[in-house]
Amino acid sequence: MKLGWKTRVGLVLSAVWLCLVFLVADEYQRMGQVLGLGLLPLVIIWGIVWAVAGWRAQRPEKPTTPEAVQLEAKARRSLRIRTAVAVIAVLGLGLFAATWQFHAANNEAGGNALGYWFGEWLVYGLIAYAILRAVPKLPAGLPAVLAALITVGAVNYKAHSAIAEDRQALESLAKATPLINKIQSGTLVSDQEVRDARVGMMEPLMLAQATYSREVLAIAATYEKAIGGMQPELMLTPASLASPSIRVQTRAKLKLWQQATTEYKTQLEAATARGKLAIQAAQSQMPAAMSGSASKGFDESAAQLSAYVANLVTTDREASQAIVGMLDLMDANPGGYVVDKGPPINLLFRDAATLARYRELMGAMMAASQRQQEAQARFSQAQADRAAKLGTLFKR
Repeated sequence: MKLGWKTRVGLVLSAVWLCLVFLVADEYQRMGQVLGLGLLPLVIIWGIVWAVAGWRAQRPEKPTTPEAVQLEAKARRSLRIRTAVAVIAVLGLGLFAATWQFHAANNEAGGNALGYWFGEWLVYGLIAYAILRAVPKLPAGLPAVLAALITVGAVNYKAHSAIAEDRQALESLAKATPLINKIQSGTLVSDQEVRDARVGMMEPLMLAQATYSREVLAIAATYEKAIGGMQPELMLTPASLASPSIRVQTRAKLKLWQQATTEYKTQLEAATARGKLAIQAAQSQMPAAMSGSASKGFDESAAQLSAYVANLVTTDREASQAIVGMLDLMDANPGGYVVDKGPPINLLFRDAATLARYRELMGAMMAASQRQQEAQARFSQAQADRAAKLGTLFKR
């Protein structure tokens, strides 16, 4: 079967289109994209061509056209074909060059943006084509080729800029990693220390993180100082439990303990809200490729801290209730116990029921303390895990 020139051109264009789709397709979804974006449009287009050809074959023949008119129409058709081939060649080579840039830079993730950039600049290219066509002295077909060059030139420029930006981001991350490790470990990092490190594009983020970390550490230090001043380790000693006056003092300290815990949670929530705003402000000064990961990293860290504080409030409340229960038990049984001078110093109860209740409350107290230690360990491990994966945190 002899194929006409239109059919041959259509087959070549179809093959070029399939190659372009294959080049820009995502590696993990290549088959679906080739079928959906490559084959399906071709099936639709060839189906329309086949239907139109059948319809035209049934139409009555047109009267014979003069030879001069035929030659002019043939020349125009030939020019359109050459222009179309040139435009497709420019677009194909341009996309291949952009794709090669990402492969050469070992940046597979950045190649996923090529389709978006190409679609965006294809619209601008059409606008440029409409403007260039209005220029009277340009040769026929040149506006389309120039518009194609503008499109692929812009796509390649964005690819080059994205690769350069990623390299700068990795260099900045390498310089900032020691500071981030210090922040994650709970060490104070000053603004001057961040500036002296010359971390480049990550400096706004590191300044915001350092400020937030210092504020959190200050709040935690205030809380620990308040709790340490109450001497909770002395609340359950035999001498303290046996003394009515000390039990009254312990009840007052428990109220202060609950108040300090509530203030600790409230201040941390406020600090986290301020830190979030500071991170968002820093994002406006950072490349788009890093800003989303920066916000994600802060949200992850803030969520871990929030979970730890929520658990701390719960375990402190449980421990306080157990201590209050123990104080109530001692108040309800005056003379039902004696202090054994030891060593070791201990409480001796006169009846088994009171002793059983005492052991139950002491067990609840120890369980709450154990849960708090486990929460602290989980929080510390989560922070260490985040510091260990900094190498992939800011990748696309």
